Amino acid sequence: MNHYFRTLRNACSTATALFALTASVTPHAATPAEVSYVGDYRGGSVDTVSQLALLDDNTFCFALSGGALDMVIAGRWKSEGTGVRLQQVRHDQTLFPVFTRKASTLGTMVEFDFHGQTLSNARAPVFAVSVDDTPPTTLRPLFGKDHNTWSESYPLPALPAESVRYFYLGDVVEEAPGKPPVVKVVQYRLDGANSVRVGFDQLQAMPLMDQRAELKGDMLFLSGSRMGRRRVLSLEVEQAVRTGCILPALNPDSPRPALRKGQSMPLEPLKTFTVSVSAIAGKPFFEAKIK
Repeated sequence: MNHYFRTLRNACSTATALFALTASVTPHAATPAEVSYVGDYRGGSVDTVSQLALLDDNTFCFALSGGALDMVIAGRWKSEGTGVRLQQVRHDQTLFPVFTRKASTLGTMVEFDFHGQTLSNARAPVFAVSVDDTPPTTLRPLFGKDHNTWSESYPLPALPAESVRYFYLGDVVEEAPGKPPVVKVVQYRLDGANSVRVGFDQLQAMPLMDQRAELKGDMLFLSGSRMGRRRVLSLEVEQAVRTGCILPALNPDSPRPALRKGQSMPLEPLKTFTVSVSAIAGKPFFEAKIK
């Protein structure tokens, strides 16, 4: 299989594993001036592989694979001056995907397990629990500031179920340039389950893509950097980006398909709110190991 197509297909699979949706997009044909941009562009370096598909309905999918990051971005593109502008469309999702299950071995206890490799991308993740829906006044850091080596799993000692009706996950964010940072907190309610797996969605924390592209001959430059030469879109690539990348992003309210065997739906958050960074207090749950 072509390595670049595999990168795009794998990136789309990463997205649909969390947000698998089915939908349809209202067709919008590219203008004659835009038709020359429709195509498949492939680039990369020693450490990364990238691919950009511009479709004839003015939608696009951009995939990047490099190191631990598999990123897939979808949106719309349009003419702008001597080139085109790509603007990402993203369904607003929680920063913290949470998956739960019922473990009979835990009895009346609740366990939390934090996925270190994704949470390593968070700026300063925090955690708290409560017996009712009143938000706690303080949030405890998950990791210390000097934590720079990461494990797959960080389990907490099991907690009595009656003390964990609600739990809270947060991270420090800057909501707008020039504004002081705040803690963006997501509240969850635990109903019936007693085993909780927590991750972090790095892509939700990233700014939306808004970049200009321009063709010079058959070479596309993205924000001034060489992206790749224009290729004709194969039917296989076009189908992959429409179903696995573009449709989920542009139709966030579409019904989800039935889960496949072994899959589980993420827990839906109750609400998201912000608090001052002064609410972060206490010793980190997981201290860096001193060698």
